[in-house]
Amino acid sequence: MDKQELNFNKILWLAFGVALASFPHWQRLSFWIPVSHMSLLVARLYIPYQWPTFWSQKKGTINIIRLLLMVAGVAGVYISYGSLSGRGVGVALLVLLAGFKIFESNSKRDFYISTYLGYFLIITNFFYSQTIPTAAYMMFVMTIMTAGLISFNDSEQQLTILQRFKLSSSLLVQAIPILLVLFLFFPRVNGPLWGLPKDAYTGVTGIDDHISPGTISNLVQSNEVAFRVKFKDKIPEQAKLYWRGPILWETDGHEWKTGDETTRQDVSKIEFAGEPVHYDVTIEPSNKKWLFGLEMVSKLPDETYFTHDFQLKTHKPIHTRKAFSLTSYSSYRLNNEKNPDLERALILPDFYHPQTREFASKLRNDFNDPSLIVNAALDWLKRENFIYTLSPPLSTLDSVDEFLFKTKQGFCEHFASAFTVLMRAAGIPSRIVIGYQGGEVNPLGNYLIVRQRDAHAWTEVWLEGRGWVRIDPTSIASPIRVQEGINNAMPDALINIPLGLDKDTTAYRLWQSMRNTVDMVNYQWAQWVLGYGPDRQVMFMQSLGFDFIEWKELTFYLFLLLGIIVAAIAVVIFKKTPKTTEPSRKYYDIFCKKMAKTGLPRKAYEGPVDFARRSSVARQDLKKDIERITNLYVLIRYCSDNNKILQLKAAIKSFSPSKEIQN
Repeated sequence: MDKQELNFNKILWLAFGVALASFPHWQRLSFWIPVSHMSLLVARLYIPYQWPTFWSQKKGTINIIRLLLMVAGVAGVYISYGSLSGRGVGVALLVLLAGFKIFESNSKRDFYISTYLGYFLIITNFFYSQTIPTAAYMMFVMTIMTAGLISFNDSEQQLTILQRFKLSSSLLVQAIPILLVLFLFFPRVNGPLWGLPKDAYTGVTGIDDHISPGTISNLVQSNEVAFRVKFKDKIPEQAKLYWRGPILWETDGHEWKTGDETTRQDVSKIEFAGEPVHYDVTIEPSNKKWLFGLEMVSKLPDETYFTHDFQLKTHKPIHTRKAFSLTSYSSYRLNNEKNPDLERALILPDFYHPQTREFASKLRNDFNDPSLIVNAALDWLKRENFIYTLSPPLSTLDSVDEFLFKTKQGFCEHFASAFTVLMRAAGIPSRIVIGYQGGEVNPLGNYLIVRQRDAHAWTEVWLEGRGWVRIDPTSIASPIRVQEGINNAMPDALINIPLGLDKDTTAYRLWQSMRNTVDMVNYQWAQWVLGYGPDRQVMFMQSLGFDFIEWKELTFYLFLLLGIIVAAIAVVIFKKTPKTTEPSRKYYDIFCKKMAKTGLPRKAYEGPVDFARRSSVARQDLKKDIERITNLYVLIRYCSDNNKILQLKAAIKSFSPSKEIQN
């Protein structure tokens, strides 16, 4: 193809598609990268057509400028990101270099390479988001990119823009059967099919392995989903929904953090009672090893283990949405034997919390039994009218003393931290547990949504004969937080209720119904599309009658099925129309054979009119007969004038050209 065939319209199609493919990345990149990207696209659309002489005669100068700009661009990426490796850097370079490639495009090969870069840019958006809106937007961009390819190959510009979009959509629809076969049967591996760099999961909101005043109150302002839970039977009441996470042992007087998590514990150390609760947890990517289960989990799924303090963890960080089947008991006795951990659960930093220590000493003098000390401390919290608030006054160095004896306002981390310090000062082993409490029921799917705003902290104290016992001091200041969830304990603005909507209005109920519908769709998308991993694939194969199937066997069946589909499509596409179905076509084929014998065969791409025009020029002596036969055929085929079939038959029958070609 001649280089000049890359006209303005074709470059516009290409630039528009690539710009749309890169658009979602703009918010993630340094501001100068999308600006440079768009500047290169605009320059390619402007310079060659406004200054054609400069563009065509100054190629050397342009190439030098482009090379210098590329070097500067790569250097700029390195300066902005401090590296030339990683997910963000890779995307930044791809967006930048896609702009340079379009800027230099002058040939058919350049056009195709730029288009393939655009397709790859589409894929990179799924590195950041795999939601339904992202998938829909990327399908839209793919339709535009494919329409651009169609426009590029429509050299005569015979198709309208609408026809190009229809053809592009048709091609994508035709690819769906192959897409489904690959999706269902392509051998699955744990995790993504490609290895993502170490920065692929940075910036994930969620619980961390330490807390200080303000840590959880910041999380509560996030509406992101932490995990979803589908119960086998009815959903337990809110007050029993404690989702156990990291256990915090060590404090410096301000911050709490986890201790040794390498030692493992056996589930036999837990005594269970009552009825079991069976449920499936679908957890969002967190880049952590923590798996949140209802207190207490009685059976460990594959790929999980208990730490020494009964924190449920996975062997590898959770980088993708994963599902686990769990069983828990709400009645249990946790590790009631004395062990070295109890000494660690009494340690407090020197020179901190003098008022708290004094109060603990008074409690210890008044009550000899640890259980009575715990109850007395809870009664004191209730009498002092502590306030549960998301915005407590700022504390100085000793946040515990200030909270207990001065401000008396705080969030769950303030209550848990202060109560744990008080218990340790009173000689009772204690520790902090952070996780989630409660959740929001989606009635449409009858499952529970646990969001980051459900993050919570509570205390565990060790009592002889009972083991580790959960104590939630927050419930003293705000019983509604535990009994009805964070949604009813916090202002509407913090749980993303649109301003002006009252919970008792029809508008609110409609908004809530729409919100539940969207989440249910996302949940099903997560379960059956994003969550279609090795385990689900095995279940699907078993439902088809394959009890056990290996990779090699699965690959064989995959390619066999793909071969059948491709063969079926080929039969439909290449199947020849029977000659006897349309008399006019049969007679015209006879005419074409007669012309071929004269040395003028009809070419595969020629229509009747084009063939007649070429033949008439080559055989002036047959021009009259050729035009008459062609006109009759066109009238019958394209104007549905079937009355002329006999005339066509007679004209072709009497047509007897000689083999000599007239010059």
